[in-house]
Amino acid sequence: MKFTTILFVFSLSILSTATAQLNISPDALNYFNEAFKQVKTQSFKRKELDFKHLYNQSLEQMKGAKTYRDTYPAIRYLLAALQDNHSFFTPPPANGASIISQLSSKPGGIPFSASIIDGHYGLLVLKSYNSIDNADQHRIADSLYAALHQMQQQHVKGLIIDFTKMEGGSTLPFLCGFAPLIHQTVLLGYKDNKGHRTQIVQYKNGIYHKHRNKTTRLCYLTNYTPLESLPIAIVTGKYTASAGEMILISFLGLPNVKTFGEPTLGVPTGKTSIFLADSAFISLASSTTYDRNKNDYVTAIQPDVAFELTHLSEQELYAIAINWLNEITVGHP
Repeated sequence: MKFTTILFVFSLSILSTATAQLNISPDALNYFNEAFKQVKTQSFKRKELDFKHLYNQSLEQMKGAKTYRDTYPAIRYLLAALQDNHSFFTPPPANGASIISQLSSKPGGIPFSASIIDGHYGLLVLKSYNSIDNADQHRIADSLYAALHQMQQQHVKGLIIDFTKMEGGSTLPFLCGFAPLIHQTVLLGYKDNKGHRTQIVQYKNGIYHKHRNKTTRLCYLTNYTPLESLPIAIVTGKYTASAGEMILISFLGLPNVKTFGEPTLGVPTGKTSIFLADSAFISLASSTTYDRNKNDYVTAIQPDVAFELTHLSEQELYAIAINWLNEITVGHP
């Protein structure tokens, strides 16, 4: 115990000397240390990286730091050094605006389009959407479910879901809206840097976060009837990212689903929001994802049928999907 105490005091002495040499003020150092502690504790790459080395290298980026703002280059350096391709730093918004409103999509919009193509096939084109407003997420989920229900009423033979414009944001309203179509209890799973697993599951008209025996409702549908199981062709591309990849994972492994296009961007990782003392914001990749069959996802998700989207028009792309849907419909999988 005595040796440990001496070693701890010695380490503090070295750190104090180092920061003095770098001419960093106590306020700036405390601010950065809090950010560093949160990142080190919660990053899903915690066990893969030498955080002591990262700390020392980050301090070099804030020589002469006196204010919180002077530490921003060091925080950006730290997040880039994680090499998770997903974490980012956002400084405080100007004029006292809310960081949440700055990061949220404009309220009132619908982040997808729905149509019938070729007379018999439903087409959904998903778009990026980001909000933590429960009422708005509920509105989006209801709208998505209503579009799917209307397609069912029109007796479509199959669905095409285009993920190529879905670059990220919020997963919940999409998972909730699609749940009656997926017909599975487990929609998506997350695994943190300690190996703890949690799941997003479907139950009745809602989706829930499940951890061991505890469940918490995340989103719900006003009206709910299970939808008919249809063949589903999913199109992905290099801009399908983050939330887009997680929504995609909820469909993977289903016997009536086939994916087409290009590999996704490769950031299917869950995020943690870290708010700092001056309202600056770190969006940190804190968990990996897995599907209902316990397959883990950390990098790009490969399509079942791969081709370069730049070589195809939108019409040609959807024609490929329709050809497969027609094969399934007439009984030739």
